[in-house]
Amino acid sequence: MSTGSMSSVILGAATGLRSQLGVASVVARSDPSLPSMFRHPWIRRLVLAAAAGELVVDKLPGTPSRLAPRGIVPRLALGALAASLSPQTRQASWLPTAALGASSAAIAARLGHDARARLARQAPDLAVALAEDAIALAAAAPGASR
Repeated sequence: MSTGSMSSVILGAATGLRSQLGVASVVARSDPSLPSMFRHPWIRRLVLAAAAGELVVDKLPGTPSRLAPRGIVPRLALGALAASLSPQTRQASWLPTAALGASSAAIAARLGHDARARLARQAPDLAVALAEDAIALAAAAPGASR
């Protein structure tokens, strides 16, 4: 698997766990090769604020399932976008890159959901959610690097 493909999969997986993290991790790097829209300071702040907000909202009891349409559709779109924005993939064909990002987001969303449901039976949900945050952050960081 090429570096670009691996980056697409990792960013998609991070997005499947926390929908905003893949794009936020790429935009946070302020790479000069990013499309100008994503280098604009207020867009960058908005994307980072959305990612931070999601880390809080995810813990609220009324937050819908990531597998419901309101949860999974944005993850697929943002997984595709994160993969497409990654420095390693920008020279590659858009469709396969986006497909890898979206499909790994779908798989990670399912696996994350199931793991969290199982683990929350044996540990406090907040502790499980925080551990999932750490995994998603750890995946997003190298996925967005050069």
